[in-house]
Amino acid sequence: MTGLPRWVILLLGGALVLFGIGVSQGWIRDPSLAKSDYIGTIDVSTEEQKTYRAVPFEWRVSSNAGSFTGKDTAWVRIDLSGERPVLCGWLRLDKAGASMRAARWLSDSRLQVGELKVSALFIAPTDKPAGEALYAGCLRLDEGKPAADAPLKLEGEAVRE
Repeated sequence: MTGLPRWVILLLGGALVLFGIGVSQGWIRDPSLAKSDYIGTIDVSTEEQKTYRAVPFEWRVSSNAGSFTGKDTAWVRIDLSGERPVLCGWLRLDKAGASMRAARWLSDSRLQVGELKVSALFIAPTDKPAGEALYAGCLRLDEGKPAADAPLKLEGEAVRE
């Protein structure tokens, strides 16, 4: 039986293991995304809610039942008060299945903040209004410092449900 030599198979297996370690440790990242760290969630009061900006977006989700599209709005704030900029955001789940599909789309989309792009995965889905245990997910930027009024835009491709 002829085939690949045993050393080639071992080399390919070792390369695959190293690639997996690199991805899990964050050594291999999408080069178009700014380096950032998810830092958790914060409680958003009714007063703080006014500092968040509406970021409307169109989402596209496909499944075995068909393709679905819709429009929704995420709420995002740029906080420049610390040593490194922090982005916080939430998505209100008020449209039943449509909001869940919007949240699914956000998990694979990108948020453009001025010239920077970050994963929109930090935007927390919530069914609570501000002041009633509304939590926003937060992301700390490791590089770049956008302006407080930098334009915000969500973009992404259709995702599988």
